[in-house]
Formats: sequence, structure tokens, C-alpha cells
Amino acid sequence: MKPYYSLSDFPDRKSAGKNFVAVCPKCGTPHLSISKAKGVYHCFYAGCNFNGILTDFCKADRPMFPQYAAGAAGYAPTRSGNRYKTARNDAQSTLGEVPMLPSDYKPLTAEVMQKIKPLTDSPDCTDPDQLAARRYLLDQGISLATAITARIGCLRHYCITKDSENKSEQASNVFPCIAYVNYVDGHPVNAKYRSCSPSPSARQEEGKPTAYSKFWGQDSPTTPCAPYNIDCLNPLLVEEETIPRVIVVEGEKDTLVLAEAGYRYVISVPSGAASDLGKSFEAFLPWLEQVDHIVVCGDTDLPGRILTKRLSDYFNARCLFVTLPGGCKDIGDVMLQYGIEVVRSVIDGASVRHTTDIITVAERRDEVIRVLHGEYDHGYSVGYGPLTDRIFHPTDIGGLIIVTGMPNSGKTDFLNDLTCRIMQQTDRFVCYLSFEVPDKNKHIARLVSLMLGKANTTAYTDGQLTPYLDFLDTHMIHLDMHEVPPTPENILNRADRVRRTHPLKYLVVDPYLFIETQSGNGETETQSIKAMLTKFQTWGRVNHIWVVIVAHPRGLKTVNGRNELEAINMYTISGSANWANLADFILTVSRISEPDRAFTRIDMLKVRDQELCRTGTVYYTRRPCGRYEEHESEEECRAE
Repeated sequence: MKPYYSLSDFPDRKSAGKNFVAVCPKCGTPHLSISKAKGVYHCFYAGCNFNGILTDFCKADRPMFPQYAAGAAGYAPTRSGNRYKTARNDAQSTLGEVPMLPSDYKPLTAEVMQKIKPLTDSPDCTDPDQLAARRYLLDQGISLATAITARIGCLRHYCITKDSENKSEQASNVFPCIAYVNYVDGHPVNAKYRSCSPSPSARQEEGKPTAYSKFWGQDSPTTPCAPYNIDCLNPLLVEEETIPRVIVVEGEKDTLVLAEAGYRYVISVPSGAASDLGKSFEAFLPWLEQVDHIVVCGDTDLPGRILTKRLSDYFNARCLFVTLPGGCKDIGDVMLQYGIEVVRSVIDGASVRHTTDIITVAERRDEVIRVLHGEYDHGYSVGYGPLTDRIFHPTDIGGLIIVTGMPNSGKTDFLNDLTCRIMQQTDRFVCYLSFEVPDKNKHIARLVSLMLGKANTTAYTDGQLTPYLDFLDTHMIHLDMHEVPPTPENILNRADRVRRTHPLKYLVVDPYLFIETQSGNGETETQSIKAMLTKFQTWGRVNHIWVVIVAHPRGLKTVNGRNELEAINMYTISGSANWANLADFILTVSRISEPDRAFTRIDMLKVRDQELCRTGTVYYTRRPCGRYEEHESEEECRAE
């Protein structure tokens, strides 16, 4: 043999997609693969271990392959650009640690391989282990030809059972077994043994499939085990530039079932549902990068569903998911109960898991047509008149409304009148979490006064007041956070209870100051406010409820040294600019109380959707009962 090789040393090479296939000069078999792009070569004939890089590709201006610098096995090409980011085990980020490579997997010893008898299709076979394996495969719907192609073996081997801890019982824990031999770079690196004898404890019913024992054992000189059949993704064995999809299953038998159905790219996690995905796939991330989609074909029991969730988290957006027919635990059950065509239908029908976060035009086609015809929520008047409607004309989409203003500017007073009008004139339901009004009896009485339009209600009889109380009983409710701390989570939990039993449309939180927002995990006030507002806004939009939060401004600065404070705006709200960023409406309440000027001014500072209303200013006068009346200007208020 020569010490180095060039492409010209393989004149009889044949093209196989992105690789060449040639005769190996070491073992003489036609199992040598050569990468056209990088010149890496590797013989996949078991035990050969002939590999390296062609001299054509070893020039100074070309990238080197350190793992082949001394003829080492285990080519692990990295796809340029790293199209996919795959979750990595946290331990890999530890200083001084490096990821595994395929070449780190040690081959099984000759002693282990000598125990495993390859399956044959000899019609004259009398070997009891061969016959037991054939019977088992036949009962699983797997042909002998498929098993032989997959290099399945058989033997009589010790297996782990419930009696494995009992030393006196271990001698009897020897069973005829299927041997799933796993290969990396053509070398056998681990073998799993599954018993293939009928279960001694299961009741065998006539006409029903035979129930087999599920004892197991394995030989693996390297930890963690490599995913079973991972060599199907070896870049030197893959002809395509990209693999459209690889199917990931929970067990080795499922891999055989899908091979029987005609699928080439199928791997199983090495330890079933208990697999550590980060460690198991670590050495093969470059191989997996050539795959466009990962079809997750998990079991339907609880461990299988947990594994499916973990695979989804690990492979992220590349995942497609299958739906098994009812009554089937895994794809093997589908094969037994329905046959190979249904197996193909299940796999070919894999799809992205539906999420409401992704909206297609097709999903909304009918709704969009209705919008184009003008058939959508045009909002409603809150009851003051056209001037207020011009700046505040809400729909039932829900979201976040922020009310700000100086202390004692009338924020709570104005909100009482606003929400009372909304209840009366639009029949909508309001939930109050009012820290400013600890006496709930007085708050409800104030709403009755607003409905009556009377400041003094002492002359009204019980019979006259009862209809108003009955109305409020069906249109409002109070929260009083005494049992749990007033965190955003606890507030929304309580509000959700209200939502499930009442047609809730407004949740009023007055004021923000009393909400416990910070988690205590080093979170800044800005971060905690953003998290709180995001929770409230998302909950409001999902449930079509307006969350109204009263927030005070920070300490205002004087203007140019004069005895005058800066004007309140979206960015003067205490704690964070996220008030301005996340709100759908922001309004300020200002109370002017001077000898010749007495009115309230509402400034709408932000309107997210300006189709129905816009930013602007409206002036109001307040009647003794607490009702506000809108006006066009300050002059109109003076005249009033």
C-alpha cells in the first residue's frame, strides 16, 4: 500500500451523487467512498479502517482535516454556513471540553462479534436462535430480507429481567435474542439484544398476535451509545446534497418496520425515552445538518410523549410530527394492525404541529373576505359623545390601556364614570382590582350614584335602589387580593376565574404601584415591568378583554428653572419606557382647579389602531354626582 493517495489512483471510480465509490486498495472491496468536495475517503467494509484525505486536497490554500492528519477514522464534515442551530448539552460549554467525533466510538471486540450470528435466508436452517429470530420478525411484519440488509444478528444471550438482581436466578436469564448491531463509519460500535421468545407471563390468545418478552442486554465499549442506524446519514454514504427528511423513532424495531416500508433514512434514539439527546447526537451534529426535516415518530405512552416533546425542543423548527391511529402505541403496532400502506400514509402525512402563533392566509380567508366587505368590529361609543369617540372608540379585540396623571388628578374618579357608562350603555362586564378604594361598599355605592346621576342618594328607598344593585350584580365584580400576593400571575389567575363565569370585557387595575412585579432573581425594574405588561397584554388579547392599568408618573422636572413642571407624556410614566412601547391606548387625566378655570382634560397620547379613533384632547366638566360631560374647548368648559 502507498503512504498517500490522489484522485488519479482511482481511475475506475464511479459517481454516486456528491461522492465517488471505488475499490479499496487495502481490502479489495468496492466499499471505498470519496467526497467530491473535500477529498476525504473512507472504506466502509467492516474491519478495514482505510481512510484519509487525497493529496489533491491537501494544498496550503485548502482547509485541512485535523481528524485525518494521521489517517484517523471518523470524518465529520461541517456544512458551510451552519444552516441549522441545534440545541446542545450544557456540559459542552464547559471550559476545556470538546465535542465527541464519530471516530471516538470504539469498535466492538472480535469476541463480541463472534457471538453474534448473522441472519441467513437458508431454507435448510435448523439453528434454534435463527428460527426464533425469524418467527419474531415475521410476527412483527418484518421480512427476512429487510433484516438481513440491516445486518441483524441472533444469538443466545443473558438479558436483564425483573430477577436480574437475584444471583441465583441469573443463570436462567439466557434467551434467544435479536441482535441489533449498530455501525459508525462502517464499524460495529454497539449491539443491543432483545429477547425474541414468547412471553412466559402473557396469555397467548388464539387468533391474536403472539406476545413476546421484552428482556434486553447490550455491549457498548463507548458511552453514550450512538443512535441506531446513524450511519445512514454518513455524508460519505449519502448521495444527495441534502436529505429531505430523516425519521427519528424510539426503538430499534421501529427502525426495521420503517425500513420494511421503504424508508432509508431512519434512526432511533439510543436509550429509548430516557435518552440524553445532547450527548447522544453530539458527535453527529454535522451529519444532521444535511437534513432538512426531522420526522418525529414517537410512542403514544407517557414516556413516548415526553420524548417527542424533548425531540421537538432539540430540533426546533425542523420537526414534523406524525399522528398514529387510535389504539396504536408505536409505528410497529400500526404495521401489525393496519399494514404497510397505512404505515406509509402515517409517515408521509407528517406535518408541522399546529400553532396559533403562525397564521396563514388560507386559515383566515373567510374572515378576510368579511373584512373586505366591511363586516368586522367597528367598535362602540363609550357614552360621552362624538368628541370622546374621536379619541377613544374601542373594539372587543382587547389589549392594554394605560391611564396616567399626577396624583389627585381624578384618574380613579374618571375611570369610575367611564366604566359605569360602558356597563350601562354597552352592557359590558367590568372587573375592578382597586387598591385605591379599599371600601368596596362605597365603591359600589358610587357607581349607583353615577347611574342615578345624583350626588345625594339618602332619600331613595330600598325598592328604588334595588334595580340598580341588581344591574351591577350582573355587570361588575371586585377582586380583593388578601389571600395571595398581588403578583401579575395571581391577578390574572383570579381574573381568569371571573372570565370563566362572567362575560368579562374590562379588567381595571388601579394603581400599578401595589402590584408586586419583581421576581427577585436580579431582574431590573424595567425588565419586570416589561414582563408584567406583556403578560397582561397577551392575556387581554387572547381573551378579548381590555386590561386598564393606572400608572403614576415619575418625579417630573422643572422647566428651564421656572416654577413649572414638565408636561406628562408616554415616557414620563414611572419605571420603564415599555409603558409606551406595549400599550394599545395611553391617556392622561389632568384636573385644572383654579378660580376661573375648573375642568378636566383628557389627552390621548397613543392609539395603536387609528382606524376608528386617533390621538387628541377632550375637555370635561364634572357634575357633583361624579359624571363627566365632554366639551370641545376650555372656553366651553368655562361657559358651562
